Amino acid sequence: MIEKLKTVVILSEERFRKEYRYALGKVDCLRIGLELPSFQECLSDEAMEEISSFDPQIFLIDLPREQSDALRVLARLHHQFLSVPILAAGDTYDSSFLIEAMRLGVKEFLPRPLNSEKLREAFQRIHKLVFREDTDKAPAAIFSFFSSKGGSGSTSITTNFAVSLSKLSKKKVLVVDLDMQLGDVAGFFGVKDNRYLLQDGSYTFLDPKAVFRAIVTHQKTGIDILSLDNGYSRKIRPTIGEIKHLLNFLQSDYDYVLVDTSNTIEDNAVAALDASHLVFLISKCNFPALRNTQRVLHVFDKLGYSPNKVRLVINRYSKADDIGLKDVEKALKFKVFWSIPSDFKSIIQSIQLGEPLTLRSQSIPLAKSFYGMSAQVLGIQLEQKPRPPGGDSIRTKDSATKSLPLTTLDLLKG
Repeated sequence: MIEKLKTVVILSEERFRKEYRYALGKVDCLRIGLELPSFQECLSDEAMEEISSFDPQIFLIDLPREQSDALRVLARLHHQFLSVPILAAGDTYDSSFLIEAMRLGVKEFLPRPLNSEKLREAFQRIHKLVFREDTDKAPAAIFSFFSSKGGSGSTSITTNFAVSLSKLSKKKVLVVDLDMQLGDVAGFFGVKDNRYLLQDGSYTFLDPKAVFRAIVTHQKTGIDILSLDNGYSRKIRPTIGEIKHLLNFLQSDYDYVLVDTSNTIEDNAVAALDASHLVFLISKCNFPALRNTQRVLHVFDKLGYSPNKVRLVINRYSKADDIGLKDVEKALKFKVFWSIPSDFKSIIQSIQLGEPLTLRSQSIPLAKSFYGMSAQVLGIQLEQKPRPPGGDSIRTKDSATKSLPLTTLDLLKG
């Protein structure tokens, strides 16, 4: 027998009681323990005591038309019943209100007049959440990839890392293309008919069905791709809160969410970086890239990111470079996590084919390096440790690397 959710119903006005009772009569996973016919009633201390004595597992609230009144009710309930989910129904509200409402415990929104089927589905989702049905899976780990300078190869690293991570972990992986102007994650996977979350300027950040409609699955790998924009929806710019809400929502359906950001410190990128468990900072062994990397590390410090959250990755590395890995670490005062060998020809071929290099034979040194990087993140040992010519893990000695003159290194310290 299904365990029923102990439900408290709070109406904005008495006249909506009949509508709600009819819709709730179609839901078999709830038990109404208390019904308040007016939202003002739930603000009193007496009402709070009465609600508390019932020990509710969910609130169904018909939100008042005035946003300030609605937020006042939500704040009061959230303060008193922090862990109790809220299902809200009401008129159309702007995005800033919806984000604030979610911060105050609202799990789902339903438009008025109530649709019985949608109400039933919403209660079923919250029932699973409350009783932990099918929720043994931990939320996805979020990894963001940020380039200190344009042209550092962030997208090629993200896509190849996604494939190697998926193959080694046997887990479900999603790649989010957060570059709303020049993003091309789908192109690197060879996806020709891509879809976008902000299709034709429509606003769909808070619509779960729209999010899943925008996801494209790469057939060869099973990796999912979510692109935010094709560069044309300039009227709509998601807020930091909306990006964080989107990533939080996606965590429940995946094991790993990889985010390819733009190479500028703007709201979208900061939202993803804030939400990430690990941030891969991509750089190269040349002075302009390292100078920018130093600046980015300074910004990361100001944003409160601990060194344990940031992983410095040197792309297109060669032992023939004038700047070696030890030089980089000395100049930046930051440990290099991984170096990826320079193999421009193989990368260009993979982009032209629309197929990540890691889908092909792991005997290719560059592909082996991506698998080694994924193994390092997963904390597993590959059968054969990748040692690509011209670049390798930082655990390998770099004795053949030349050093820059001290005066040039000093410039990075300034």
